[in-house]
Amino acid sequence: MRMKPCRQRRLAATLVESAFVISILLLFVFGIFEYGRFVMTKQLLDNAAREGARWAAVHTYDGTTAQVQNIADQKLSMGRQQLVGYVKTTNITVFAADSAGNPITGKAWTDTAFGENIGVKITGTYKPSLPNFLHMNSSFTITSKSCMASEAN
Repeated sequence: MRMKPCRQRRLAATLVESAFVISILLLFVFGIFEYGRFVMTKQLLDNAAREGARWAAVHTYDGTTAQVQNIADQKLSMGRQQLVGYVKTTNITVFAADSAGNPITGKAWTDTAFGENIGVKITGTYKPSLPNFLHMNSSFTITSKSCMASEAN
């Protein structure tokens, strides 16, 4: 006759294993959430810079920097809430650009001729919602720049 081996019961082993797995799962889920939020903000900045540059390229002679900033700020809409210390007059710059998209010093964007580049750059400080939990920096700067050829006549 065979005897069954005596097994010790492992009380609370399931609880400990579940706590370990759930903590890793939550870290993963919050990481996905934070990354999605960052990508959304970056995409909003890209779209706003592109729309501002588009408007500036069409309205080279009859537009102002404040109007370009207003257009870009309107397109940014929900992204403004994600940026810390955002002020449209300082965070949105409009400039005449060279072929590489770098600002040309001493030349206003309203003086660009047909085919010359106009650039719009938006910068902001992004603050993650759970930086300590995800072991991230508490904030970092994101930038978006768009250049388009002037359609001035």
